[in-house]
Amino acid sequence: MPLPAFLRPAALACALFLGSGAPAGGVTPEGEIRIGVLAFRGAEQAVETWSPTVTALARALPRHDIVLVPLDLNEMREAVADAQVDFVATNPGHYVELEAGHGITRIATLETTDRGTPRAAVGSVIFTRADNAAIGTLGDLKGTVFEAVDERAFGGFQIGWREMKAAGVDPFDDLDLLRFTGFPLDSIVLHVRDGLADAGTVRACLMEEMAAEGKIDMADFRILNPQPVAEFPCALSSRLYPDWPFAKLRHTDRALAKRVAIALLGQGLEGPGAAEAPQWTVPLNYQPVHDLYYDLRLGPFAMEPGDVLAEMAAEYWEWPAALAALLLLAAAAHVRTEHMVTRRTAELHAEMEERRRAQEEAQLRLAELAHVSRQSTMGELAAGLAHEINQPLAAITNYANGCIRRMEQQDARPHNSPDGALALRAENAEILAAIRQIVAQAQRAAGIIQNIRAFLRKGEAARTPIDMNRILRDAAALLAVEARHNGVMLRLKLGENLPDVLADRVQLEQVVVNLMRNGIDALKHVPEQERRLDLRSAVEEDGRAVLVSVRDTGPGLPPEVRGHLFEPFFTTKATGMGLGLSISQNIVENHGGWIGIDSDPAGTGTTVAFTLPAWRPAASG
Repeated sequence: MPLPAFLRPAALACALFLGSGAPAGGVTPEGEIRIGVLAFRGAEQAVETWSPTVTALARALPRHDIVLVPLDLNEMREAVADAQVDFVATNPGHYVELEAGHGITRIATLETTDRGTPRAAVGSVIFTRADNAAIGTLGDLKGTVFEAVDERAFGGFQIGWREMKAAGVDPFDDLDLLRFTGFPLDSIVLHVRDGLADAGTVRACLMEEMAAEGKIDMADFRILNPQPVAEFPCALSSRLYPDWPFAKLRHTDRALAKRVAIALLGQGLEGPGAAEAPQWTVPLNYQPVHDLYYDLRLGPFAMEPGDVLAEMAAEYWEWPAALAALLLLAAAAHVRTEHMVTRRTAELHAEMEERRRAQEEAQLRLAELAHVSRQSTMGELAAGLAHEINQPLAAITNYANGCIRRMEQQDARPHNSPDGALALRAENAEILAAIRQIVAQAQRAAGIIQNIRAFLRKGEAARTPIDMNRILRDAAALLAVEARHNGVMLRLKLGENLPDVLADRVQLEQVVVNLMRNGIDALKHVPEQERRLDLRSAVEEDGRAVLVSVRDTGPGLPPEVRGHLFEPFFTTKATGMGLGLSISQNIVENHGGWIGIDSDPAGTGTTVAFTLPAWRPAASG
């Protein structure tokens, strides 16, 4: 199917500039993949921003031509409606509209990295000139000239609109002039600086990007309604929302969408250009965007029967003679709206069910990865565990053979004398003691086997109140052999009166084992007399949380490594899988906790710590 006229120039330019390296003649066995992207700073900037992603995707999918199509809001809506693209990357608000209107489905969420801090959030900044003393708060915007990019722009207007509404300012009624400039957003910043507008709003971080490009000086502006958010690197005037989604259209092949999702999430983005490509994470929850649209009565929440009746009454109030006809029309509109709401609700329920299944599949894949990681860990521990099990089994054999010999000697002696009877009772007592040792050693071997089976078990997580100190003791016992073989001294510094945590025992034990094994590996590079690994637990936040830390006395980690330690498949070991810390982070965060690393490359060691919320039993009665 040929592209429409409004798409051909951009698509042709991008195909020539960002081709996949297909065989001679430009024909590939599996055809084109067309990706529409919202060009909020213009087509040229969009090509520069997204070409590394296209190049990386082309390497991951060599049997396809990857075509990038920069679009504005209207063009993207037309392209999706006419199925002229296979995938789209757009702002969260536009995605919600396209999801409700055309059934697109997100497969990944953009994870921006600014100054080394990964984040998956978007917000807006509302600003005026620094020397404009008349505007100090959002309430002061009444009666001013205000600029935004477009009424349907998410970061460029709708987020700021919600904050203005919360401050009691209606941008459509309370401003002297609300002016929409269209793309690119840069012009809004320049108009405010040059006095052509009193204030404006743009997507957060755009002003910092323009300052880095030398276009503006941030000191010329005052940020209204500032919202300091930890680890967010830019000026902010609003709440944060999930970042841009990468979505497939309804007609896009599911198998192809799965391959593209795998490539975006890191398994296929390899080779030149991959490092510069925008990074992606699993699809996030876009309920905050739905909440914004509900608050502003936009998108799927715009059609309400009460609003329709009010608009009709206001429009036809001047013609009382037509009141009967208007009532009939209003009734018909009501019935039609109810039908549309019912149909739209059914469609939304179907989409929500599909998203729920996708989330369950993602959780299942995470559980599979965790199971593989446990199997890998136990494989590396197999030699030490075999040695530990052989010890009680050897003791069982020796005690059993001793009992047999005693019984044979007993049968060979006469027992008709008092002394013989006394000797028999003494020997029977010794045999009984030996049998007790056999039982004890058998139970010890069974306990080791049971611990291995529990650690390797695969199934649904069962969360129960757990003593964290017990988890640390069990993990230390499991790794005692490996620590001893590597000359590492294990030291437990366990806090007293720790509250329980509501968690899955096997998953928490896996986290502690992963951190301990990383510490043992780090200590292989220091003198044996300095190899120490400390496990510590303590109460945090006035009893509301439990802190666990694992500290080694190794050489520490360089700064360029610390920023990637929690990324899947990143490893500094020659034979490592690169999943241990990533899985540990997912387990801790799924339990409502936090995990972090503190390391000194000067040689004072590395500490990995995590916290979990304390469990409090529900009050009875």
